[in-house]
Amino acid sequence: MSDASGTGITRMSIAIVDDESAVRVSLRRLCNALGFEATTYASGLALLDAIDQPDWQAHCILLDFHMGEMNGLELQRHLHNRHVRVPTIFVTADDAPEARARCLAAGASAFLRKPIGADELLAALDHAVHRA
Repeated sequence: MSDASGTGITRMSIAIVDDESAVRVSLRRLCNALGFEATTYASGLALLDAIDQPDWQAHCILLDFHMGEMNGLELQRHLHNRHVRVPTIFVTADDAPEARARCLAAGASAFLRKPIGADELLAALDHAVHRA
């Protein structure tokens, strides 16, 4: 990938969708520390509004499974219906096997349990982007 500055290097962009502010901040800081550019969204609707903008770009989406107005699976369906083909990684405090199975069946690249360690996140992002 190359950027408009001519350096030839563009950091991978991660969209983070979580309804908890502290989690968004934590995941953004972790992504930045790992060398990624991260943008946060407080809800699925906020992400859907953003993807309608011509300059929106993400190489991967970190998506909370449990959110108030629209859960992660519902958002995943909206993205699919809009033909947004960006790898998604579900993150959740719930490690129920049926939730994991539903997310992976819906096309998620990974299902990670909070709190997420740097090595675990880096491996999941690498797998998601290279699988895409």
